[in-house]
Amino acid sequence: MSKQLDNDNNSLITIQLGDDELETLVQKINLMIENDHEAKVEINKEQAALKQAIADISHDIRTPLTSIVGYLQLAQRASENEEQRTNIDIALERARYCSILVNDFFELSIIDANGCEPVMEKVDVNDLICELILANYPNFEAKGITPRFEEAGKPVYAQADRKMLTRVLQNLISNGIKYSNGALDFILTSDDAVHISVSNSVGNQEIDTERLFDKFYRANRARTADGAGIGLYICKQFVQAMGGSISASIHDGRLTISISIKS
Repeated sequence: MSKQLDNDNNSLITIQLGDDELETLVQKINLMIENDHEAKVEINKEQAALKQAIADISHDIRTPLTSIVGYLQLAQRASENEEQRTNIDIALERARYCSILVNDFFELSIIDANGCEPVMEKVDVNDLICELILANYPNFEAKGITPRFEEAGKPVYAQADRKMLTRVLQNLISNGIKYSNGALDFILTSDDAVHISVSNSVGNQEIDTERLFDKFYRANRARTADGAGIGLYICKQFVQAMGGSISASIHDGRLTISISIKS
C-alpha cells in the first residue's frame, strides 16, 4: 500500500486483507484521492476559462484602440495649431504604446491558454530580415540608429513559422530601436541550423541575461514606458515552439540575442 501512496497518479488504493478497520481507512483515503483529483480538474478548468477570458478581452480592446490611433493620425494631419499638434502627438504616442501592450497581452493569453502551434515552412531568413529593416527605417532614422547587415543578399533558408519568426525579429528590432544609441547589428550564419544574432548597445544598464526572457521581467522596473516585460517571453515561446533556442549575452556594453532554428 505504501508504494500506491507514493504513486502520484490519482490511482485508488487496493488491499486484499479482511481487516474492517483497515478497509474503512482505505475507503477514506480513496475518497480523499477522488476529491483531490476533482479539485485539480476544476482548478484547471477555471484557469483555462480565465486565460480565455483575458484573450477575449484583449481582442475586444484591440479594435477600438486601432480606431483611436487612426483618428488621432487624421487629427494630427488636419491640425494647423502647433500647441494642438503637440498634444495630439503625445496622445498618439500613448495610444500606440497602449496598443502594443494590448497586442502583447493578447498574444500572451493565447500562448498560455492554447500553446503555440507553428505552421512550418521554408523561410528565407535573409529576405525577412531585409524586409523588416526597410519597414523600420523611418524609426531607425528618427533615433539616429544605423542598421548593419553584412550578409544581406545571400539567401539563407530555415524551417520556421513565418508569422512567428517575423514577430520575434520585429520584437528584437523594436527593442534595439528603443534602447540602442548607435548601430544595430544583424549577423546571419548557417550550418546544420540557422543562427541569427541581433546586437545593440545598452551602455551601463544592468541586465540579468538569465532572467531576460522571463515573463514580466524588466531591467529597470521604474521605467514603465519600457513595457510590461512580455515581448521577449513571447519570443522565447515562439522560438521554442519552432524547435529552436534563444539566448542572451552582454559583452563590452552590447547586448546580443542569439537564435538558432532548424535549416
